[in-house]
Amino acid sequence: MRLIWGISRKWTTLTLVLIAVESVLYLLLLYIFKHLINEVARSTPFNTEKVQRVEWYLAVITAGTIIYVVVKALSTLATEINAQRVKESIDEKIHECAVNLDLAFYESPAYFDTMKRARDAGPEAPNNVVLNLADIAKNCLTLVAIGSILISISWLLLPLLALFIAPTLLVRIRYAEQLYQWRRRQTPVERQATYLSDLLTEDTSAKEIRGYGLGAYIRGLYTGIRLGLMRERLQMTRRNTFKELLTNIMATLGLFACIAYLCFSLIKGRISVGDMSLFLIVFPQSYGILQGMAQGISGLYQNNIFINNLFELFDLRATLKEPEHPLPFPESDAVDLEVENMSFTYPHAKEPALRNVSLRVPSGKIVAIVGLNGAGKTTLIKLLCRLYDPSEGSIKMDGTDIRCFRSTEYRKHISAVFQDFGRFNITAAENIRWGDIDGERPESEIESASRKSGAHDYIRRFPEGYGTMMGRLFENGREVSIGQWQKLAIARSFYSNSRFVIFDEATSALDAVSEDELFQSFRQRIGNRAALIISHRLSAVRHADHIYVMGEGRVQQHGTHEELVAMGGTYAKLFLKKPVESDNAGQS
Repeated sequence: MRLIWGISRKWTTLTLVLIAVESVLYLLLLYIFKHLINEVARSTPFNTEKVQRVEWYLAVITAGTIIYVVVKALSTLATEINAQRVKESIDEKIHECAVNLDLAFYESPAYFDTMKRARDAGPEAPNNVVLNLADIAKNCLTLVAIGSILISISWLLLPLLALFIAPTLLVRIRYAEQLYQWRRRQTPVERQATYLSDLLTEDTSAKEIRGYGLGAYIRGLYTGIRLGLMRERLQMTRRNTFKELLTNIMATLGLFACIAYLCFSLIKGRISVGDMSLFLIVFPQSYGILQGMAQGISGLYQNNIFINNLFELFDLRATLKEPEHPLPFPESDAVDLEVENMSFTYPHAKEPALRNVSLRVPSGKIVAIVGLNGAGKTTLIKLLCRLYDPSEGSIKMDGTDIRCFRSTEYRKHISAVFQDFGRFNITAAENIRWGDIDGERPESEIESASRKSGAHDYIRRFPEGYGTMMGRLFENGREVSIGQWQKLAIARSFYSNSRFVIFDEATSALDAVSEDELFQSFRQRIGNRAALIISHRLSAVRHADHIYVMGEGRVQQHGTHEELVAMGGTYAKLFLKKPVESDNAGQS
């Protein structure tokens, strides 16, 4: 309720007022209708006075009904507007939460279970709560109006009716609880089915699925999961339907027992014809209202427990701690990045991924990191980008621990091209501009960054140039090779205003000529920035001012190319045993 009130106070108030007015009008119309029936049924002479009274009642009922219809339409409109405002606000809040959480959550299955449950509840659950509350409020007020009439006829009618409806309400609430618990248990299985569906329907795995003939096999796995879930859900639904059938039969028997009671009361003269006529109109409506309330309350209960999934997501907090009093970032261009005795263990992992790593990236210098797969190089990059914080030790910028800076401010000064770089289905210009989305920069700088990365050579050949939509997800999109996508990612890093450029195997998809051109003039391309390069290729690291060799999460060697060659060991084995084959192997 606080959530809904905080999102849309004005429209919530208007909705409640209109519902109240609608219910009061309904009560007045019923009251006037009863007098009309009694007037018509009264055994008085048919004279002008009686005709005038009947005409007056009819005129009031007609005018009142028109007003009632207008108010009801406005009430429905206000309810829908309020629900849509809540829906959009919740949708925005889900995305805000996803953006603000750090990378650790995106490497945790538990987070994806939480996110799926929240998205399944999604904006619709609060939206449905608004509608449920509006219906329950309307039914409550209408029931008060009708109940007062029923009690005036006989005080037994309303309690009897509520007694017969109560079992249906209890059955529905119990079913909602069972459904919620079942959905929580099945979330990992449903995520697996969604993953298999994405494999079959998206472009990322289309070539391999067809190449290895995996389509029928994956489809069989998906169908097996979905059929299993469907059988469990239908089994629950069948049990609930049987229980509801029994309670509805009880309610129907109660309804006709009340009708029989009133019929005998009319015969004995305890009630008037107007009372009986009013009952025949009001009682089925009150029965429907109570059924609607039972459905609304059970729906409210069900949506409310599913909203718990939303709050479970909203309650998540980033593990990276922001400083209470962040320090201003150094203004000098000559800023060094230094790692001191840093160790790191991933959440939920037992063994550390990095152990006592120390290295330095001086301002304006090119530093390379080499090592076998699994040596900890990519983990180191994540920490340098402050996607994680070290378990021990520190990372310092100009002598200050980076945890003293606001993380968003710090990341503006680090531009990284990861191995699994983003391929965004937006225009070529936007792909580059996203490297500095907050900056107001001339369009010429986009082309300049593109020229430095080598992307300009193919973008200029598109009819729409930098306005070309990249990828095939949208109309008129252009798909390009993985190497051309990588050039766009490199251009994005060059476009940024960062002081450090990090390449994590960022040239792995480039052809030998493009890679050689990039690194031959790499110092000119990065300007006065420092660069950290991770690569398995000699051509990418031999121009570095300093090289660190990593293995088993540690720095095993460091020095210049010549110094490392003289040392022998891992570096010499990586690059000097068969140097030509090493370069070609990277390209293949």
